[in-house]
Amino acid sequence: MMKLWEKKSGRIGSSEIHTQFGEHYDVIVVGLGTAGSFAAMQAARKGLRVLAIERLNGMGGTGTLGGVAGYYYGTRGGIYEQIDEQVTKYQKQDDFLPFKGMHSELKSWVLDTEVASAGAEVHYLSYVIGVYMQDRTVTGLRWVSPAGIHQSSARIVIDCSGNAEVCEMAGCAFQLGRSIDGQPQPFSNVVFKLYENQRVGNFYTDSGYIDITNPEDVTRTILESNRLPTHLKEQYTEQSMLLKTNQLLGVRETRTIVGEAQVTLKDYLDDRLTTEPAFYAYSNLDNHGKDIAFESDTQQQWLVAASLWGLNFSVPIPAGTLIPKGYDGLLAAGRSLSVDHDIAACVRQKRDMQKSGETAANLAYLAISDTARLSEIPYKKLLALQLETGYLSLDSSLELRDTTPQDHTSQASNSPLKWLTDIEAIRTALSTDKPGIAIWSVRRLGAAYDSLLPSLIEWIQTGQEELLRKNSAIALGMLGHAASLPILREMVVNRDLYVPRSSRKYNQPHVFTAIYLLGTMKDQEVMPELLTILDDASFIDTTTVDNKNLEFIFDTDELYFQFFSFSFIAALRIADAYEVWKIPVTSTIERRLKDPHMKLSVTLKNSSQDVTATVRKEMKGKIEQIFKEHIKQWDSVSSN
Repeated sequence: MMKLWEKKSGRIGSSEIHTQFGEHYDVIVVGLGTAGSFAAMQAARKGLRVLAIERLNGMGGTGTLGGVAGYYYGTRGGIYEQIDEQVTKYQKQDDFLPFKGMHSELKSWVLDTEVASAGAEVHYLSYVIGVYMQDRTVTGLRWVSPAGIHQSSARIVIDCSGNAEVCEMAGCAFQLGRSIDGQPQPFSNVVFKLYENQRVGNFYTDSGYIDITNPEDVTRTILESNRLPTHLKEQYTEQSMLLKTNQLLGVRETRTIVGEAQVTLKDYLDDRLTTEPAFYAYSNLDNHGKDIAFESDTQQQWLVAASLWGLNFSVPIPAGTLIPKGYDGLLAAGRSLSVDHDIAACVRQKRDMQKSGETAANLAYLAISDTARLSEIPYKKLLALQLETGYLSLDSSLELRDTTPQDHTSQASNSPLKWLTDIEAIRTALSTDKPGIAIWSVRRLGAAYDSLLPSLIEWIQTGQEELLRKNSAIALGMLGHAASLPILREMVVNRDLYVPRSSRKYNQPHVFTAIYLLGTMKDQEVMPELLTILDDASFIDTTTVDNKNLEFIFDTDELYFQFFSFSFIAALRIADAYEVWKIPVTSTIERRLKDPHMKLSVTLKNSSQDVTATVRKEMKGKIEQIFKEHIKQWDSVSSN
């Protein structure tokens, strides 16, 4: 018996139903954004009968209606390049105002034209309100348009809604945000302005956090973020005139499906990679959050201990990340791919999300033409289709690269980086202000590398080479070796704000690295210092802000938040291991949270170059939320 699954008043429910479908399609694409517009285009070009449903009034999503006109990394190849070439050609004509980056409205128009020309049936201002299923196979959709309610059957439904809304109604499993509090990355908002010489341009502002699963929160966030001081001024000049704000927010992270395959940052960094990539994602671990102390150990090892925020890497993405686990007739493309929170910061760039839409269309075509389950499509057949448009080359496995996105293009002009295995090469790198590659190379080699540990222990005893001494201690700390403890404690006692230069930006001061590592090693001797940091901010003054690191630490308030948040998590970890510290930690944190004069805040990134328009996010509530949840765990353990 067929069932209709619907979401009503926030709840998913089903009912057995006999329905007469109005139309049958090979493929229904839901959402015509970054991924969906290319899924619809490619499916129609392959000769499939395609229905395309979009809730807004145009195609392209973030890259058009959302105003994100440029690219930030991603891999080349695929049908999106054909579209970009058309847009660039039109932009060179005198009929349009000069535009900084890809002309967003032109791209939306070109996409609409190409999808319609390919033969897809497109409906704007339309929504899915139900999913028809036979057991765990999706067979069609109930949807509404300005013309009314429709029942349409399909062999394959491709969910490109951006938040896996069809997958949700079908009952698929999800993950959302980081493990400590479920928080995703900050979202951004884009403003279009008219600059000198009648040139249209834009800038973005990270505007806070959003619960994309909550309609009321989405509505509130749209309204509030469009009224930020970065957007609305008391007065505009002819040299910088506001054209419009955008309804479509720049959401960086949303729910991700639990797929037939999953890509995680830990697997990637431990070399557990698929041998059958459908496409590659390419970027750095572009986490826009300032509360890195609350991220996973894997992220903090990479971003804090090794300071490798700016190191780019290429991630092979298997087809199984598009297939909800245990389902057939349903695909998810775009930022809802089956990846974990940690690596989602890399696997989200527009080029790669456009490719995910093309991949979904190719999977649908093969499933329909071969009458096969999506999970059983032979990789060789998929690979042949991907190669047709230059979408996936046989040498797509790219090296690690330390890059600067000067024109936000691909990685072709950058020199590859290699992990180090030679002891002397590691020593040389640890002696410099760019030790990140060497620190991570030590982590990769591990304690089992016979000659490595004695060398590191020898280097921390040197009195002449201070960087070698400290960086070797950090490398040993990554391995959890006790020989690192005295030097790491010294960094905390001295409030060592030395900032390495391993990454192009977002490098982490030694003191935060030391606090993080000491917390992971459950070091009791550092606890008095941690409690002092938590209890008193008087050691912070204006001279302690590094002007070279302003994008991450903007002012003294933000600097103290970093001290507090890293010390907070480290103290909780040590108290987890040693009962004697639970009362001192609890009383200190509770007292500080009640202090009305304590400031805990971060600034959010923006590209406007206007420091007076910085958006500040209060973080005391976040600390309180995490603390209360942690205390509940202690109470639960005590009661048992």
